[in-house]
Amino acid sequence: MKAQFSDETNPHSDYPFFTRFRGSIQSLPAEGGGSKGLDRQEHKKGCQGRIPLERRELWGVTALCLAIFFTDAAHSSTIPTFPFYSIGLGASVALIGLLASASGVSTMLMSIPLGFVSDRIGRKKVMLLGVACFIVGPIIYSFSTEPLHLFPAQIILGVAKASTFSIGFVYISELAPLDRRSFAQGLYLTSMGMGFTLGPLVGGLSAKAWGYAASFYLSSGFAVCALVLVLLLPGMREERAGAPPRGGAFEGFWDVLGNRRLVAAGAANFFNSLLYSATMVYFPLYGREVGLDESQVGASLTVRGMVSTATRFPTGLAAMRVGALRLMALGLGISALTIMALPSFESLILISAILGVQGIAYGIYLTSGNVYVIEEAPEGMKGAALGVYSTFSNISGVISPVLLGAISTRWNLRASFRVAAALALIGLASTALYLRREAPSLEPLKTP
Repeated sequence: MKAQFSDETNPHSDYPFFTRFRGSIQSLPAEGGGSKGLDRQEHKKGCQGRIPLERRELWGVTALCLAIFFTDAAHSSTIPTFPFYSIGLGASVALIGLLASASGVSTMLMSIPLGFVSDRIGRKKVMLLGVACFIVGPIIYSFSTEPLHLFPAQIILGVAKASTFSIGFVYISELAPLDRRSFAQGLYLTSMGMGFTLGPLVGGLSAKAWGYAASFYLSSGFAVCALVLVLLLPGMREERAGAPPRGGAFEGFWDVLGNRRLVAAGAANFFNSLLYSATMVYFPLYGREVGLDESQVGASLTVRGMVSTATRFPTGLAAMRVGALRLMALGLGISALTIMALPSFESLILISAILGVQGIAYGIYLTSGNVYVIEEAPEGMKGAALGVYSTFSNISGVISPVLLGAISTRWNLRASFRVAAALALIGLASTALYLRREAPSLEPLKTP
């Protein structure tokens, strides 16, 4: 069985990124995956022989990390404003849940097909589709005059999420040399976290200063920056040089069901998404209830993003020794406890502190989960397998907003947080029991 990390510990791990990464580069992997890189003759033909192959690979990793930074900034900059904006258009709490669910439906339906397509035609083309959708969605927000107009934008943004974040993670895993893969993966997830840190802060501040439309145009602007960077990624052969893509678009689903560890990871992702919905969909509404404005909600989410970002790279290093599944369980458990505690506080400082702890837990879970699945996936199916893993989260993303919205309508917002946390803890315990049917303990996996 494959490891969470397929590389060995680097004795020069304290070296700066550019020094470490350049020294390990052998060849540039094909965009669609596989271990072989771009043929040197083909490379020289495309670049007139003036740019060393090592520099092209280094540029590819750097540009992709910058692109995902701007993509997550685009995604997150509307989070603190969208619930306020929807209520201003006349939406109820239950309808806001349905809007969030619409995004989840499109993400769920597209994750596996887009993962499969990226295995066939290359990650870059699929990511271009995603960042283009991130440009269009917020613009539709700005022209909406009633809540129902928001549904098309939510569907488009669901496609955007399905075709960027997971696909990009597979992409950077293939760009990086084997002995630097975990470093590149950690850098990618850290870049995502930095974008998610910036987005809510500037989105909330711009909405307070210039109105909601300004925050939506800002989101589209971030996505334009991402689009330019993806376009500038090194050109790579679309055909696979290693293992060919296998099966149909849904074969990876059956592969996952046959692997207890991946099923356990998927189940954990389902409950992590439940907590994520409570945080990103209903925390802004709770903040509004206790007297916070858009900028304060954005600042709280920025605190969460900062500590989550700081956690991701150390988590990648720890996973080699502790085991990614253990870290996933730890992150999910702590996240559930903090979400349960959140509605007990009303001051900005205490809420920000609780969200900070939740951000640490989320960073632990996100890093260990993504790395584990990408290494567990068979060659030729990495994009599809990560799409399947994401589908567990996407199914939750469809159900959770509606469920929590119904609870909020029937009782109150505080109850929705506590129910989400309780369900996540029950799910964590059930997942652990399911996994222990295969093995008595969650030992770190060893690279074959």
